[in-house]
Amino acid sequence: MFSKPFIILNITTILIFCIKEGNDAFSANLKKIDAEIIPIASFLFTQLDSMRIGWYCRKDINKQQCFQHETTKPVGSLFVQLRPRKFEEKNQLALRVLRKKFNRVQLIKEFNNGKELNHNRYLTIPFDYLIGAIQGEALRHLFPNDRVEFGGWLHQITYKWETPELISKSFTNSEHNNFSNEDFNQGRRIKIPWDDLRSDLQLQPLALRKPLFIKKDETGIRYAFYKVSPGDTIYSSVVIRFIGGKKHIIRSQSANDLLILNGLEDAHQISNGQLIKIPLKLIKPEYFHQVPSIYSNFLDPKSKSTSVEQQTQNGILPQIWKQYNSSIISQL
Repeated sequence: MFSKPFIILNITTILIFCIKEGNDAFSANLKKIDAEIIPIASFLFTQLDSMRIGWYCRKDINKQQCFQHETTKPVGSLFVQLRPRKFEEKNQLALRVLRKKFNRVQLIKEFNNGKELNHNRYLTIPFDYLIGAIQGEALRHLFPNDRVEFGGWLHQITYKWETPELISKSFTNSEHNNFSNEDFNQGRRIKIPWDDLRSDLQLQPLALRKPLFIKKDETGIRYAFYKVSPGDTIYSSVVIRFIGGKKHIIRSQSANDLLILNGLEDAHQISNGQLIKIPLKLIKPEYFHQVPSIYSNFLDPKSKSTSVEQQTQNGILPQIWKQYNSSIISQL
């Protein structure tokens, strides 16, 4: 007959073994799922915030393997991982990174499982919920072979999980699939016309005529900037000159909007050399440059060639073409 201590020892050993086996199996399942949601690329947003982007297969939830004996590509989604800034609250993070149409603070709580924010820990957020500036920068790094091309954005199919629906939803304004399944083989290239490309992604090259210039502010959004000269005022030197508007009430509203945007209390108290930030959508069309190497509406009337592509190949575009290299402007 076994002694009581012997029985207790054996039971304890069995329990420890079972718990270990269970934990190992659980860990293995987690690793199997996590393997499908490992970030693919990392980037620094606004030269400040470290972020990562990747793709996950929705079949992970049912513990099904992606791409095993698949006749069609599995449905998947993009995600971005980012860290809250030090001392940043949920509402501040929500306003900074999420799009306006959502209940942003509630989403941050859900994405963080109701826990307190930790600036040392990455928070995983579905791609669709993020502001366009973050999405655009994430797409640049997820698809490093994409580039500005004549007439549009050239996307190269890089991963086997890419689908027409996913690319259409990520890059275009259309809610419907704009691409053929036949085109979605790795290595193939598809062109997304500028008119179809989402403007909030900030992938479309832009250039402004002097004295205006374009740069991103601390939120990562592109704005026009004007450097104040002696004697300048918000109303006459900025609104009337660069924004316009026929009615006085519209001009006054634009001036007030600029004061709020730039954190100014008095329109007359601006200092020499101060930078005034102006939304690009307000700038008069004549202050925008059309970049001749990428926009289809630029043609040299003296040329016999019928397209910009032909003129580029023949080397007969005017000298202005050399001033606006597309690889540089596309980073603005």
